[in-house]
Amino acid sequence: MTDRIPPTFGDLCCAIADGKIAATLNGSMYEVNALELRRYLSSFYAAQPVPFSEPQTEPQGGDSQSWSTSPHKTVA
Repeated sequence: MTDRIPPTFGDLCCAIADGKIAATLNGSMYEVNALELRRYLSSFYAAQPVPFSEPQTEPQGGDSQSWSTSPHKTVA
């Protein structure tokens, strides 16, 4: 599960009012280009940090002695 919270409808309305999303006024409605909306959403998610964890390089449990480093050959 991610910690990301998607933008609300209110966030989108504020972005249109602030000019962050290009929109045209058609009567009493705003028309938003889907590409502009996608750009806004992409920048919204890119601004949030993504959790990162270092990859493990050693086996867990500390039993690295039991792992063999020599190649195994099988004959069919």
